[in-house]
Amino acid sequence: MSIAVIAQLIYDEKEAIAQKTDAVLSESLGTRNTRHFLEAHKLLAEYISRGLELEDEVEAKQLIKEWAEKTSWNAINEKRPYNQSFQAFVIFKNQVLDIVELHTETENWSNKELISIIRKIDFLLDHASYHYVHSLIVNFESRIDEFEQMMKKDKKLIADLSVPIIPSIVPNTILVPIVGMLTNERFDITRDKLLHNITTQDAESIVCDFTGAILPDNGHFQMDDLAHQIEQLTKSVSLMGVEIIYVGFSSRLVQEIVRAGVKIEAETFSTFRTGLRYLANKKNWALTDEIYSRSNAQGEEEKNLVSSVPHEN
Repeated sequence: MSIAVIAQLIYDEKEAIAQKTDAVLSESLGTRNTRHFLEAHKLLAEYISRGLELEDEVEAKQLIKEWAEKTSWNAINEKRPYNQSFQAFVIFKNQVLDIVELHTETENWSNKELISIIRKIDFLLDHASYHYVHSLIVNFESRIDEFEQMMKKDKKLIADLSVPIIPSIVPNTILVPIVGMLTNERFDITRDKLLHNITTQDAESIVCDFTGAILPDNGHFQMDDLAHQIEQLTKSVSLMGVEIIYVGFSSRLVQEIVRAGVKIEAETFSTFRTGLRYLANKKNWALTDEIYSRSNAQGEEEKNLVSSVPHEN
């Protein structure tokens, strides 16, 4: 009967327990807690009361687990510091034990009964703190997974934008401006996008423009990497029966390629204009003044695109 008495007393005093816990914690931290924090302790007192009366430990654990999951979610949403929650458990427990101590003065309980009450209170609060921390970890891991997925999507979007594929005014030709810092990842994306667009755009020729490319200075992308990537890109499109030419190599890039002994198995040109003239002559296209001027305009549009696309500097 003693446990039932204490359970009822804790239930009746749940508001006072919550307010005292909040007051002591606020004084200790020098801050005022939120309404949800106060309600959480009020609800915990109610669940402790109900748990004390339950003879089935499994049912009592489940009751406390429900409280922990709900409270931890609110704590994350409120961005509550961990130390507040952990300090609150200690303060809350002291408030409950104060009630037990106060009631022992008016009840003639044996030591066995008193120990049984304290043990059950400890049991419930231990499980409350355990499930609370466990729920925090689960919720944080879930949010980290969501954040990582968002990061991957954003990274892919930026990478896609930094490798634009532009249909050319020249028949069956697509333009690929290589924008920003040269990285293996950027070349991988370029190759994948090119292979896809060759089919969808019925391409016969590709102009790969390095005018907007930047060579890194930190050594993470060596010239051997560049040689391998250009080789893979050239071979990949060649296997699909498409010719690729490279234009816009900077003087520094040319010097590095020569210094590294890299041999590019494709035609190269200093500018988009000369590359276009080469394709026109090879394919016997009538490069009329209209097409030429429109192609030059497209080259200007490409330059504008290079300056507007997000990339690493």
